[in-house]
Amino acid sequence: MASPIYFFTRSGCIWCQKMKPAIDKINKTLNDEQKIEILSIDEQKSKTIYDNIIRMNKLQNVVPLMYNSNIGTTLLGYKDIKDIRKFLRAEPIDYKKPLTPLPHFDIKNSSGKDLDNWKKDVILWYEINKANLPSNVIDKERMIDMVYKQFMAYRTKPLTIEERLSKLEEQSHEPQNYREECERMNKELKNLKLQIKKLRRLK
Repeated sequence: MASPIYFFTRSGCIWCQKMKPAIDKINKTLNDEQKIEILSIDEQKSKTIYDNIIRMNKLQNVVPLMYNSNIGTTLLGYKDIKDIRKFLRAEPIDYKKPLTPLPHFDIKNSSGKDLDNWKKDVILWYEINKANLPSNVIDKERMIDMVYKQFMAYRTKPLTIEERLSKLEEQSHEPQNYREECERMNKELKNLKLQIKKLRRLK
């Protein structure tokens, strides 16, 4: 006899991966007919079941999702082991306010000023959501440090000759405050063009 409880997951879902150990732990205490059936929506058969549940219950199309087919109840999103057990016992669960998305930072196309503004937005986001953050979320200092290191690594990566040439050509069209700086860039631009010609002859 199939289990009446489904746990829907998919590959690449971080919250599914964090929730699965709790599902596995609970399953060890249940007999075969009671165990939670783990279904990946990457598989078409499981996806069909999932889509039907979403449609019938008018739910958001997200995972992780738990569904009790006996009584038609659902548990949407990441939940810890206490809430999962409450769901299995059909007990009410105190739902936390959904989090707004964490501010996004475009490492490749942002400036230092953009990074400073992003830091302010992140600090504000953590402050607004501090009462609803999961226990396993990384703290804001670590989050900012991770993005800062990625940003600096990208900005200081070695440039190819073509990239340096393109950058200098862009700068050469901008108004310069000092004639010396403009002349220096033009000399470097000529040298780079000569290097490119030499490299093309060698190919």
